[in-house]
Amino acid sequence: MIRSLFRFLIFLLLLFAVASPVEAQQPDLSFFDANDITICPASMADQLPPDFSSEACKKGVVKDIDPQRTLIWVKTTVPLALTRGANGEPLSLYISGKMSSEVYLNGEFVGRNGVPGADASSETPGKMDAELFPPQTLFRVGDNEVVFRASSHHGALHLYQPLHMVGIAPAGVYAKGAWSSLGPAIVTLGLFLLGWLYFGIMVFIGTPRIRFLSLSAICFFAGAQLVSEVLRGLIRYAYPVHAVFSCAFGLSVAFHIFRTFMTDGVTRIIVGLAVLCGIAVLPLSGFDFKALAGMTLPLTVSLIATGIWAYQRRPRAFFYFISLLIFVASIFFFEGLFLDTVFFLLSAFFLLLLFVGQALTLAEEVRERRSEEARANRLAQALAEVKERAETNHINIKSAGKMERIATSEIIHCHGASGYSEIVLVGGRTVLHSASLNEMEETLPATFLRVHRSHLINVMFVKSLSRERSGTGTLTLVEGSDVPVSRRVMPRVRQALA
Repeated sequence: MIRSLFRFLIFLLLLFAVASPVEAQQPDLSFFDANDITICPASMADQLPPDFSSEACKKGVVKDIDPQRTLIWVKTTVPLALTRGANGEPLSLYISGKMSSEVYLNGEFVGRNGVPGADASSETPGKMDAELFPPQTLFRVGDNEVVFRASSHHGALHLYQPLHMVGIAPAGVYAKGAWSSLGPAIVTLGLFLLGWLYFGIMVFIGTPRIRFLSLSAICFFAGAQLVSEVLRGLIRYAYPVHAVFSCAFGLSVAFHIFRTFMTDGVTRIIVGLAVLCGIAVLPLSGFDFKALAGMTLPLTVSLIATGIWAYQRRPRAFFYFISLLIFVASIFFFEGLFLDTVFFLLSAFFLLLLFVGQALTLAEEVRERRSEEARANRLAQALAEVKERAETNHINIKSAGKMERIATSEIIHCHGASGYSEIVLVGGRTVLHSASLNEMEETLPATFLRVHRSHLINVMFVKSLSRERSGTGTLTLVEGSDVPVSRRVMPRVRQALA
């Protein structure tokens, strides 16, 4: 059953990977030319945009647009193939960034997002994402000139690239797409955080701790990679950190896999992989290439190892082999989109599989522990029986002024009543004993079990046990009598008779 469940989950993982979108860009969205930008200083006295021919103006690229703690004019172009959407929808002008702005399209003023100013007191902060609605007659096929005056004096966070996007698209399309992509990112990060906390707590309360530590590390570095990708272009952080998280993710996955299938030499393998990652990553140009290489190398080595173990029919090796195969293949298939989208979707789904696998492992461990306890109980019972036969235990029965010595192996059942005990012996004979049932329980050997406050039975003479809906039960003894079993001791009775 467990093997079938894993195969079904693997099928879902394959289907999930194939169905992952290969296009993250919103449909019908035309972006500004990020390499054809002119930037000029601005003042509050400007009534109209400048002609951008002044010596104070400069050519630049998108990362040069920085209105933080200043006031600037920016000119760029947005190309259009049609002046309507694909289905005839009206167009909107979109600006996304940390700034206030007033915007002109093809020489005409079309709206404001906040109010730009020379300082914080004269500025009204704008929204991060703004949609403006110019007259449709202003849009034209070919290059559309977009000019805006911008400032950003509010907010404690200094962004590396405060302008995210300028574009033209059908009204409402981009905003809806932005919300649809934000949801999965939050859910994915929440899943990584949940996994990190769960496996981190299990490090201190569960066993084996090394396995939980490796799973917690996988979740942590996947989440750190997601955060670093989201913050790219927003916060001034050292981009090598971005590659370090990718390497750490790959190494933590490799450690978990090798630790699962090996007992010795795992540390040497991981240290060797870390050295190889450093040697392979440092010469590469571009931080995306560094991140992909640092992740791919340990995952590929793990893929080869799990392939060998799967061929040897090692338990769970095939599951890890398929998962790693999908990961590594996706790196090459999706290329640049992998780090932006596919990595996090696959990591989240793989994490769900780890949760399922961990739950199945815990359930299997519980079953094994119960089986071991049952075997231990049967062994203890057998030892008690052997001991009883070897010692031929006897008890002295006091009744009606006389004493009778009776072997405990001849006692079938004891029934307590009013401080006395009625003893049923093999052959159907009954005797009355002056001791209470509590005293009898302390005297008799381990083959006797208290099943009810008024009944003590010898498990050697039990014929069958039936359970009622109320949780109580009935024991049928070999001589034909029925003995009630209380709800509280029913689990113990069933375990003793297993």
